Amino acid sequence: MLNITSGGMSGGYRKYLLKIVPRLAAHPQVQALLVGMPESVDFSQLRGAVPALEWLPLKCTLFTVAREIDRCARKVIERFSPDVLFLPTARYWSLDSIPVVNMVQNMKPMMLGYTAYRMEWIKNRARFRQMRKAVERSNRVVAISQFVKDYLTGELGVPETKVGVVYHGIELNCGQAEERPACIPEDGSGRFVFTAGAVYPYRGLEDLIEAWRLLRGLPGLPVLAIAGEVGNGMSRYYGRLNRLILKNKLDSHIRFMGVLTQSEMMWCYRNCSAFVMTSRVEACPNIALEAMANGSLCVSTENPPLPEVFQDAASYYPAGEPDRLAERIREILGLPGEQQRSIRDRACARAACFSWESCCDRTVAELRKVVRG
Repeated sequence: MLNITSGGMSGGYRKYLLKIVPRLAAHPQVQALLVGMPESVDFSQLRGAVPALEWLPLKCTLFTVAREIDRCARKVIERFSPDVLFLPTARYWSLDSIPVVNMVQNMKPMMLGYTAYRMEWIKNRARFRQMRKAVERSNRVVAISQFVKDYLTGELGVPETKVGVVYHGIELNCGQAEERPACIPEDGSGRFVFTAGAVYPYRGLEDLIEAWRLLRGLPGLPVLAIAGEVGNGMSRYYGRLNRLILKNKLDSHIRFMGVLTQSEMMWCYRNCSAFVMTSRVEACPNIALEAMANGSLCVSTENPPLPEVFQDAASYYPAGEPDRLAERIREILGLPGEQQRSIRDRACARAACFSWESCCDRTVAELRKVVRG
């Protein structure tokens, strides 16, 4: 399992590895597992969780191409003599005649129209080319939603028989620790609307800011709490969002909370008045699964794959139409308690359809297809 990245690793991908690697290592159809990780990434947490695995540091850059992974790593992989190479990051690397399975789990590079800054556009263009080469040359491709599969087969012409769908999982958080973030007052339970994710243009946060401008006269309007780090190279965009907030005199109604711990995220999901997802594009968003697993009242854009993931556990609005978003938020805030409980129950039931055990079993099944072939 070669985690070839540009040298970094997103929080969502770390969560994926923490959940899937121990399960793959323990799977009855996996005899041995060698995991390659970027040497620039601290994966001590993973090593501690599965000490019996074989680990391999990788020297990775944005432009790593086939057979340039580095000679020392190549020799270790050759000695390991794997039945299959699994690359979960849509980066291609080959070794003799060993079959390759790639996974596409990031749709942002494919949607260049949502990239507002030139350097980010250049990076995403390079990532897109790498992804396209990876899916064309791999023996099999894993898509993490039907939306991703439809894009690969419809837009890139990948044969449908070559692509399998394996959703990410979620753990139902019964009894999991939670902690109120310091920036939310002690009496703030249920008096804020929550959204989360790294701050990038494709997240569509302008919809929420404009919706709060339209909702400003609503009695008892909750605070809008935005969690997540500012994306790499996105300081200008973050400044633009703040200027939009100040221009509309919403600084007392909207606050950026930065990066939250997992326990703080759990508290926010469980105590917010509503969880809102304004993304223009996703693959299989962990944040959406977490919100449902914690029984949040969810509002989402109509952009795929969000309706595929939420189904009837969310209210929807057209992306880029903050007036429609304001309507959905006003509606959900005005629901009586019994209706809110019914929606929360639907969200938990929908989240139960996604499990890491199923993700692991289906991943192994996809790997076995090329090994048998």
